[in-house]
Amino acid sequence: MTLTSQSEALSDLNPTLNETSITVTQQVLSDYEAQMFLLVVRISCCSIIGLFGMVSNVINLYVFVKQGLNTSINISFFAMAISDLIRIVTVQWMNFCSLPNIDTLGIPWVFSDIRYLSASWPTGCANRITLFITAYITAERFLCIVFPLKIKKMIKPSRTVLILLAIDVVNTLGLVPEYASVYYEWKFYPAKNKTLLGMAFRSNRSSTQGVTFSIHAALLTIALVAVIVFTIVLVIQLKSKSQWRKDNTGNKSQMESMSSRDKKTVKLVILIAVVMAFCYTPAVVLSLVSSFIPDFGVGGRQANLFHSTWSFAYLTGIINASVNIFIYYKLSSKYKSTFKELFGLTSQTKQ
Repeated sequence: MTLTSQSEALSDLNPTLNETSITVTQQVLSDYEAQMFLLVVRISCCSIIGLFGMVSNVINLYVFVKQGLNTSINISFFAMAISDLIRIVTVQWMNFCSLPNIDTLGIPWVFSDIRYLSASWPTGCANRITLFITAYITAERFLCIVFPLKIKKMIKPSRTVLILLAIDVVNTLGLVPEYASVYYEWKFYPAKNKTLLGMAFRSNRSSTQGVTFSIHAALLTIALVAVIVFTIVLVIQLKSKSQWRKDNTGNKSQMESMSSRDKKTVKLVILIAVVMAFCYTPAVVLSLVSSFIPDFGVGGRQANLFHSTWSFAYLTGIINASVNIFIYYKLSSKYKSTFKELFGLTSQTKQ
């Protein structure tokens, strides 16, 4: 990527580390340190974990289809698996475009430019969608506990589909300002003496630059706060119900059984909340910092720090998209049964 094209891509979520106009003395991390961080954390770790994540999410899709998409919770988990699969694929494509010396392959593209629209923002959008779906699931589980007899009328599968579609539409519309001002075009690059496919900017670029990042930061923050709040309220409600059952259950064995069941559910809900909060907090914090601090960006004085920290944010996102299969396996006995049936483990367990 040329110096000109790199400085123009001021909103790139995770650009390739190449030459910049920033001197090394101004950087917290040197170019070499940032390059090593990129290679180890994102290109190596993200790619390896991502391969597992693609397989695990395909398995999730199969399991939920096998169980039937006739309940709100299965539809939500199915939608989340699709979103997770998309963001893993886009990160893998991003990693490929970020490989060192990839421009020497002879393909007439500026890979860092191609990555910007085809991988960086689609990944960010998929991250938001997954987070909003999680918020919806926690809210739905809360309503199931509070209104156990009315929940089937309140949240029907058809309504869940509409809500999930609304989540997709709202988050996709957040990309409109960026895609309305940036596009691909064949351009001549004097430094390489070649005509290559790279980014071009429309006349409205100055008015839209940074808008998409601000929208991204706002939506991520709203979704993460919603997940945390709904999960805390859910845990409180579960503990309240557990205490009520203890006080109103005459059969001691039944009381102990209910208490154990509730404790297990609380632990699993806390596990989901901790994993989600850990994996998404870096992206939320970095989005907010990128929106308010000009130096923390591609063309800023701390460009290397920007690249490296965003690589870590992508890694935690990939981890979150890949480990759900373990959470489902522990959380749902029905999922575990279908999973074992898929891999022929049921008969072995019975033996």
